[in-house]
Amino acid sequence: MLSSFTAPLSRGHAALRGILAVGLGTTFAVWPGITIGTIIALFAIYTVVDAGVCLVRAFQHGVCGSDRALLGLRALIEVIAAGVAVFYPGATAAVMTVVIGIYAITLGGTELAVVGRLSKFNGNGWGWEIAGGVLSIMTGVALVVWPGIGAVTLAIVFGLYLAISGFMLLLAAAKTPSGRTVVA
Repeated sequence: MLSSFTAPLSRGHAALRGILAVGLGTTFAVWPGITIGTIIALFAIYTVVDAGVCLVRAFQHGVCGSDRALLGLRALIEVIAAGVAVFYPGATAAVMTVVIGIYAITLGGTELAVVGRLSKFNGNGWGWEIAGGVLSIMTGVALVVWPGIGAVTLAIVFGLYLAISGFMLLLAAAKTPSGRTVVA
C-alpha cells in the first residue's frame, strides 16, 4: 500500500494518490514491453511526487515529531530511489529491480511498524493497512531475491503492486464518510 504513516489524508487526496497508483500500475502491467527507460522515468516521477506529498504532510499543523521524522525518512528514501533511477539510466534491469524491491520492503516495513504502534491505542480496523504492508514486503522480497527477472517481468510485478495498492487506497477513500479524513 502507498503508506502514509499516521497523518490522515483528505478523501480527495487519497483518491488522487490511488488513481495515480492504479493508472501507473495498470500501464506497467498491461504494456510490459515498454522500455526500462520508461519504467525508470515513471518510477522517478512517482517517487518524487510522493516524496513531495510526504514533506508537505510532515509540516502540517498537528503532526508530532516522530511522525515528521517517519515522513521525512520516507521522502528521503523516495528521493534517493528516484536519483538512482535518473542518474544511472544505463543500469541493468537487475539493478533497477533491486532498487524497487528495497523501496517496497522499506515502505511495507514502516507501514507495519506504524500500524503495530497505532493498534495499541486504537484497537481494531487495521486490516487494509496490514494487507498493504505485507503486499509491499512480499513484492519487494520477490524483486530482490530474483533480480534477473528482466524489464518485462519487473513491469508486470511492480505494476500489479502499484495497481493493487492504489485500489486499496481508493477503497479507503470511498468507505470514509464525507468530511472525515482517510487514515491509510
